[in-house]
Amino acid sequence: MKQGNGQVKVFSYGILVMSITHFFAHVFDRIYPALFPVFREEFSLTLPQLGLLASIPSLFSTVFSIPCGYLADRVSSRKAIALSFLISMSSALAVVLSRSVWTLVIALSCAHLTTTIYHPASYSYTTRIVTIRNRSKALGIQNAGGPLGMAVGPISLSLFMSLGFDWKFTYLFWIVPTSLMLIAVWRLRTEEEVVKVELTLMEKAAEKANGSLGSESREEKNESSLRMVLSGGFGIYLTFSTIRAIGGQIINVFLPLYLKDIRGLSVSEASLVYGAVSLFGVVAAPTGGFFADRLGNKRWLMTTMFSSTLFLAASFVAPTTPLFLGFYFLQSFIGTLGMPANSSIIATLTPSTQRGLGYALSFLPGSVVGAITPTFSGVLAAQMGLPILFPLGITISLTSLLLLKFWVKA
Repeated sequence: MKQGNGQVKVFSYGILVMSITHFFAHVFDRIYPALFPVFREEFSLTLPQLGLLASIPSLFSTVFSIPCGYLADRVSSRKAIALSFLISMSSALAVVLSRSVWTLVIALSCAHLTTTIYHPASYSYTTRIVTIRNRSKALGIQNAGGPLGMAVGPISLSLFMSLGFDWKFTYLFWIVPTSLMLIAVWRLRTEEEVVKVELTLMEKAAEKANGSLGSESREEKNESSLRMVLSGGFGIYLTFSTIRAIGGQIINVFLPLYLKDIRGLSVSEASLVYGAVSLFGVVAAPTGGFFADRLGNKRWLMTTMFSSTLFLAASFVAPTTPLFLGFYFLQSFIGTLGMPANSSIIATLTPSTQRGLGYALSFLPGSVVGAITPTFSGVLAAQMGLPILFPLGITISLTSLLLLKFWVKA
């Protein structure tokens, strides 16, 4: 578990399990948006109604975000993660058995609880078992699993549909390997309180060697209130995160429909692209963690966000579909490079004893935005066309970048 210098290894069983479980936590995430063209026909839905279908599950996550954060700080990580996988499998089965749009909405809403429970527990676990100087690298390894799951889910849907299977088969297929993850999770070491003590000493020693106690000195206050977590720069970070999420959600929710209606791809091809766009994260996330530890989290996040937004703009004005796909894949890769830095900033801004709550709050803006933006985007797209979503999302993303540069202190 430790290296010769007393530090916990970046590559360990715990980090490996966090990365693999991160894959399975997200494998269902992008299957149902990729099915929007199918749902539109099967349930005779309009664009605003599809936006509502995307909004309600996020609203469900919003309601449970803070309770799930408290849960992560009060029970062992393995129990919380195991609970998230039990909900994931049950919800996937419920999606398959749905016979109306309302039962489908309820099943998808429950499915959203998977990541709502999983993220606070897994991220707080990772930050506890590595030292500060290796934090972004470890988070990069863990983050690699998420984009891979987001990619493989829609890609598998495209593959199965091209082979003649019904879309429901994809959900049934992934239930089996997901269930096997419960075994790996249950083998995580249970002495987490011992690990906390060991790593608190290591983190203090590392900070002392770096000449600063930084934000970790606040952890000695042993306060456990929501107000404590929101103190300092974390509230400003949440504002930045909210604006950034709006810019991304406006475009991403209706990307499969944009690819089909505007760029001329089939449902299967659009699903393949929608999944493949996240596939580069397998390489980008660990690579980004390495550069974040070397260059600084905020500096690296700003660089990746700005570059990613530029390529997103280039994809929108691309005259051909292949050129659009090339620029869009590139912006996704560069954007994922910043994920470990973003996760590490959250750990820096929150006390370790409330880090589960901190990570839960960090995902709250995405849930809130996800509950509102798709409906707004659907109405806007119905009135002005799907292409209008790109310049609007790009402008909002650039606004969030200015907020990161001048207001977020990390």
